[in-house]
Amino acid sequence: MADKISSDASLPIASMPNDSVHFRRSALAAAIVAALGPTQVAIAQDDDQIEEILVTATKREMNLQDVPHSIDVLSALQLEKMGARDLEATLRAMPSITLTALQPGQNVLTMRGVTSEIFEYTRDAQVAVYLDEQPMTSNAQQVGIRNIDLERIEVLPGPQGTLFGSSSQTGTIRYITNKPRMDGVSGELSVSAATTSGGAESYDVSGVLNVPLVDDKLAARLVAYTSRDGGYVDNVFGTSLSGNYDNADLVEKDHNEYDVNGGRLHVLWNLSENWSTLFSVVAENTSAPGAWDSDAGLDDYEVTRFYEEFRDDDWTSVSATLSGDLGFADLSFTATRFDRDIVYEYDNMTYSQAKDYNYGYYCQNSGYYCGYVTDYYRSYIFNDQQQERDAFEIRLVSKGDTRFQWMVGAYYEDFLNEWIYGAATPGLVNTTAFPAAYAYAYYYGCANYYNNYMPNPNQVCPLPQTDIHYLNDFSNNIKQFAVYSELSYNLTDEFKVFGGIRWAEVDRDKIETNYFPVDRLLAFGDRASGDSTFRDVGKESDTIFKFGLQYDFDEDRMVYGLFSQGFRVGGANSQRAAATGRVPQTYAGDFVDNYEIGLKSKWADGRVTLNASAFYMEWTDYQDDASFGGDAPWWLDGTINAGGTETLGIEAHLQWRMTDNLTFATNMILADAEYQDNFCNDFVNGVNQGCVVDANGNAAYPDGSPPDIIAGMTMPSAPEAYISASLNLDVPDVFGGDMWVYYDFTYSSETWNDTQEIRDNNTAGLSPSWTYSNLSAGVYWPNQWEVLVNINNLFDQDGYNYIWRGEAGDAALFGDNRYQQQRAQWRPRTIWLTLRKGFGGR
Repeated sequence: MADKISSDASLPIASMPNDSVHFRRSALAAAIVAALGPTQVAIAQDDDQIEEILVTATKREMNLQDVPHSIDVLSALQLEKMGARDLEATLRAMPSITLTALQPGQNVLTMRGVTSEIFEYTRDAQVAVYLDEQPMTSNAQQVGIRNIDLERIEVLPGPQGTLFGSSSQTGTIRYITNKPRMDGVSGELSVSAATTSGGAESYDVSGVLNVPLVDDKLAARLVAYTSRDGGYVDNVFGTSLSGNYDNADLVEKDHNEYDVNGGRLHVLWNLSENWSTLFSVVAENTSAPGAWDSDAGLDDYEVTRFYEEFRDDDWTSVSATLSGDLGFADLSFTATRFDRDIVYEYDNMTYSQAKDYNYGYYCQNSGYYCGYVTDYYRSYIFNDQQQERDAFEIRLVSKGDTRFQWMVGAYYEDFLNEWIYGAATPGLVNTTAFPAAYAYAYYYGCANYYNNYMPNPNQVCPLPQTDIHYLNDFSNNIKQFAVYSELSYNLTDEFKVFGGIRWAEVDRDKIETNYFPVDRLLAFGDRASGDSTFRDVGKESDTIFKFGLQYDFDEDRMVYGLFSQGFRVGGANSQRAAATGRVPQTYAGDFVDNYEIGLKSKWADGRVTLNASAFYMEWTDYQDDASFGGDAPWWLDGTINAGGTETLGIEAHLQWRMTDNLTFATNMILADAEYQDNFCNDFVNGVNQGCVVDANGNAAYPDGSPPDIIAGMTMPSAPEAYISASLNLDVPDVFGGDMWVYYDFTYSSETWNDTQEIRDNNTAGLSPSWTYSNLSAGVYWPNQWEVLVNINNLFDQDGYNYIWRGEAGDAALFGDNRYQQQRAQWRPRTIWLTLRKGFGGR
């Protein structure tokens, strides 16, 4: 039983094992397929061969085996067999990309191990995320799209800057949805239920309806889904660090549910034989109450929280794509709008009690007017964030079989990311902090007794009563315009050269205000004049390139060489911080250069596919945090350009059709990602003095303390080995239908989580190596009934791929062994049962 994908006059969709999906392919279909974005078509081969796959990852329809760079692909049928419903389960089968997530929605993507820190909220992302033709990238909080009615998911490792811009510095991931079909009413209804070892029950209900509205002219495809992933982490009883209160009112078993509700509507309108328009609306709402980590100081899957935590994430996208066949080229124009709202509240007990414990330290510069709470009250942090993105792209792609092929395009994006983040202490006005803040606002702001009685016009007096003792108001507006082109020329029938170029100009306007408390603009702990508002306004432009060679030995084997670039734009630090000379006024963009050679091949009369690549990536002037401990004021921080990194590795994909019914596949990456340079953050008058190197070549700060980065250190979130393998058995004529059994296995070597812990060789921040397995089976009947059983985490492994240690120092002040390691632990073994009914060929 082979996996088969066909297409009609719209876009192809995955069929089921009985090959029940058959429909027409017109001349217009090819134009629509190419214009609307990456698609996958598996062309039926002899029963004993591996089917070919057509992709348009290069924004041109090509056989996957002819694309001269690395690509990972998961089809809808593969996702179904894996039981992969979310981002974590999906990427576990994609070795070149690493997911770090503390909970659903807080997703950080790393390609080929290239990153300096994991959760960087204010800098641009390094991995781009697309839904069809729409950019959805968000640093440190990448959207985790639910795998409902997808055609495929595509991962492009390595810089993709010429086609996908600044956020694709190290790679791109694309979700490709199924599009409307003109050949008849069809759809499916799917109902799933699951049980989790030691956890609560789960469910997943989805429906798909495809309806032609006007014969061969207008069709719509509607998708709706709702699901709940039951909790498996217990909030257990405990007292605060100081012991002055407990969480008895919040104790709850399996308190971390994850609810997803969403829908999607595509409308395809064939305007004429050569022109079409696709309208799309997608909306998804998620809710994730509770904590998703596991405290190593307690039993597995246990935490102690003193506030009812939650995270809600709602997003909507609207897009329209106009596609046309001009005869000599295919034209497409896409306009998209993306809106996202993120709201969360988290427990802040450890940080607030550490502040209380260190009252004298934090107030040493403030004298009587110390604004830190000293009464060990409960505290929580909150965030209300909005993202808006308007994007427009026009693209012209040459047609025909001539030796010379070309593509030109232009792209414009207006992205706004803003939030109000803060910390609140219920009952703040009853603590010692509030009257101190009240007096401070008067004497340093309104009356300004300490500055010749010159009032600060931004100061509010009297202070309003509030529970919010710190608030950060942040807004970052990025406008980007780019033009790009890619060209290729066949020097002979076997030898091809190709290249690409992208020029981009970026305008950035970032403004940030800090309040202590709300409506007070002067900072406690510092008597310097000036408001707590910083602004970064600037413009930057740059050009990146791609070059390559491809040689075809025959129809089944080719080799290629590739040079490609990726970039992130630079920016500016606050004038107040830069005035100290310890932080530069501006920081430059950083660049990744990728050198890659690869093989795409088929062997054994098409029964074996072997694709492999070797790559070397250099990351120069990478952007990193500049922060200072000790007695440095809170506002003295920013972004700096550090040194360089290098990553040397190989990727390989093997698929072997062992018999007509048994297929083995494996996918792997072996990589060594490390820092090239010693780095000391020792700026004087805006110029970094660097490290002092002794006669033995050892680098250090002038006072002898170790560098922030030591040359040869491994990089965080960068496993040296990551391997996935699967075995699929098709068994025809079982209970009147076709049956399959699928098993997969994944291995990852250990990974570090933070550069400081890497430097200090502190293994408390080291996630150990792990293995993970899934087992599933299904039966599909000719009447389009289907039964599936998926067992995720088959052997109930309790692994994790990230450790949060941000509260370890706070807890250590009180001698508490909790909060030292908070692990993003996997969901225990979960067994899903799915019933699905299709109609009309789906």
